Amino acid sequence: MKTIILLLVTALTFAQNDKENYLSFSGALDARNLISGSNPTNNESALNYLLQFAMVSRNFEINVGYERFSMIQYSKNTIGFGYHIPLNTRIGNLNIKSTIIPSIEPTLINRWGNWGGGISYEQKSSHISAGANLAYRIHLSDSIAIEYLFNVLPRVDLSAMYGSASTKEKKSANGIPIIGSNYFKLVYKIGR
Repeated sequence: MKTIILLLVTALTFAQNDKENYLSFSGALDARNLISGSNPTNNESALNYLLQFAMVSRNFEINVGYERFSMIQYSKNTIGFGYHIPLNTRIGNLNIKSTIIPSIEPTLINRWGNWGGGISYEQKSSHISAGANLAYRIHLSDSIAIEYLFNVLPRVDLSAMYGSASTKEKKSANGIPIIGSNYFKLVYKIGR
């Protein structure tokens, strides 16, 4: 445990010296659902994409995002607040610049089809939730980066539709299932 705390303090100390400031546009895909599907898609390939705009100033990030997963009649609108922890690694003459980005994400989940009780425009069902993200970004150049993003979201939409059946074989908090998603993202940065 002491080692983890020491590594965190060291990373935060170095992060204070390397401030990131830029705007970015990004697109991400859920690779698992694209390649092999999942239980909700009956293990059939399906497109689940995430689009995002972010503003980074002095390592603090504010972003807005939109995710759409049409096969399961699901979309979400998000606002995220995160902090960039820059990591620079040198292997021989190669300098690898990367960033760890923890963030929180208030979310509006929209459902359509057989869902009911909507509160947002043209959606049959809307639910407010708050998720968390952990991203690892590798900067390929001053304007391009790739990123692995892990998102955890309490799925109040599933709890509202299926009740206690929604938590079978899933982690839950107060009866609300918590679902994790993995994305691979391409980031375009402006004003570096």
